[in-house]
Amino acid sequence: MKDIATNRSKENDLKIHEQVLALEIEATRRYQEQHDIVKDPEIHTLLEGLHRNEVDHEKIIRGHILRLIGSGSDKIGDK
Repeated sequence: MKDIATNRSKENDLKIHEQVLALEIEATRRYQEQHDIVKDPEIHTLLEGLHRNEVDHEKIIRGHILRLIGSGSDKIGDK
């Protein structure tokens, strides 16, 4: 019974991570799109930093997903 509860919890966690990943991917796309349009150098620089943060978030979330599906990876930052 405990295994069923654990699997259900993992499935729920995986669904949440997949939703969060989709949001991060969309944010990355939007920041890149805005970066390509904006001409103000200060805002341009700000958008570059925000874009980098989102890319880092994507990597972290992908690492969590790999770990949840049993890749054996325990080093999130290496993805």
